[in-house]
Amino acid sequence: MFIARDLPPTRRRVRTYILEEEERSQMRSNGMRWWVGFLVVAILTVGVAKVHADDTPLATAVLLPSLISSVAQQLVPLTVELPDKRAASSAQVKIATLVYCGTDGHGGGFAIGIAIPAESTGSPAALSAADCHDPLPAVAKRTIGNPGAPRWIEALRAQIGWVPWQLTVKISEVAPAAKPGASAPSFGSIQTLASYATSNLAILPPPGSDRRFDVAFSFPATTIVAALFASGRTSDPFAALTAQGSFVTTAEIPAQANVLVSAQYAFVNALLRLYAPEYEVPVPVQGWTGKMLAKDVQVTGADNSMTASGQLLMGNIAYRCKVHSAGPDLVIKRIELDPIAKDCTSDDLMERMQCQGEQLATSGSSESVANALTNYYQGTPFHYSSEAHPLEFNLFDRQVSATFEALKSSSKGTAISEAGRASIQTTASGSAYRTR
Repeated sequence: MFIARDLPPTRRRVRTYILEEEERSQMRSNGMRWWVGFLVVAILTVGVAKVHADDTPLATAVLLPSLISSVAQQLVPLTVELPDKRAASSAQVKIATLVYCGTDGHGGGFAIGIAIPAESTGSPAALSAADCHDPLPAVAKRTIGNPGAPRWIEALRAQIGWVPWQLTVKISEVAPAAKPGASAPSFGSIQTLASYATSNLAILPPPGSDRRFDVAFSFPATTIVAALFASGRTSDPFAALTAQGSFVTTAEIPAQANVLVSAQYAFVNALLRLYAPEYEVPVPVQGWTGKMLAKDVQVTGADNSMTASGQLLMGNIAYRCKVHSAGPDLVIKRIELDPIAKDCTSDDLMERMQCQGEQLATSGSSESVANALTNYYQGTPFHYSSEAHPLEFNLFDRQVSATFEALKSSSKGTAISEAGRASIQTTASGSAYRTR
């Protein structure tokens, strides 16, 4: 786009080309990734709690109802073993449909589901949010009366709760229903489906695998909030979780978004130092496939503004670079380039003259190059997508892979935030999940 690469260093000058819009769009998209590649989808945060510094989450995530529904649908069918009180043994059942209902009014969340015989090949009609408000026996009666229903079913209520530092999923209520001549197993009133320790977790890959974190959860309204803290550093995780509720209003969330994510700038910069001390950057130059090297990138921000700073090296040319973004969606406003002075003190006269010539050319062209870059990228939103770096974890008997596409960026105080769309894919292990 802007640099005539075939000129010698001492006579390099700026050129501008008119590109086809599709090519420009593709190059702009590729060129932006190097400024935003440091955002790691595995670290999801939202907002900044106004609490003591150690109680401010490094990372949180607000899962919106559509994402929770997608995860719930992909967790079924889930085959579990539950104790049968009548037979003094365990019985395998298959949770065939599941819907998350939201807060239980006591600090936790709840879901309802339908369990059927494990060997059943059919599936009952999917539950909806409307079923959450009906008595569980009424849900069971309605389900067993549907065409194609198995010989018995169990309507289940599952409670999801968190206390420092344990996340549990329990069956708190069961309502059986059966066709004439059949009977459903008699399950205990409360059985723990799953229990996860959420403290002292190693969630980063090398070289950050020695870092430990604590994760807290809350269940406001129809959302789920998860907050990440440095291990052992927070004294009141509930205060931080409560502060997340006012992060963004519904009007500010794009309709396609199903998750809100953000990161403390200090935490982002720590990740940059760990995982991206330097990396290659595509150069949006017509007819040139070369790349620049970005080094020591760090980010700072305030309300509705963010600046990414670092070094850019292109051949023998080195710049200090700043990319300024601003506005409610953090679009690029201005790019600054400041040439880095060279040490032109070689004893060799020719080397010294060449060094001085390159430095002179760099100083003379930096403003023109910065203006060309600004004109090219100005108005481009600061967004991040993670298709190439999915978050992977296990949930019940599923292996879960999640990717993230940002739709709206913002900066508030000491955190950068994204409203985006997460895509979830799950793979079942094929074995029954045992209650604990």
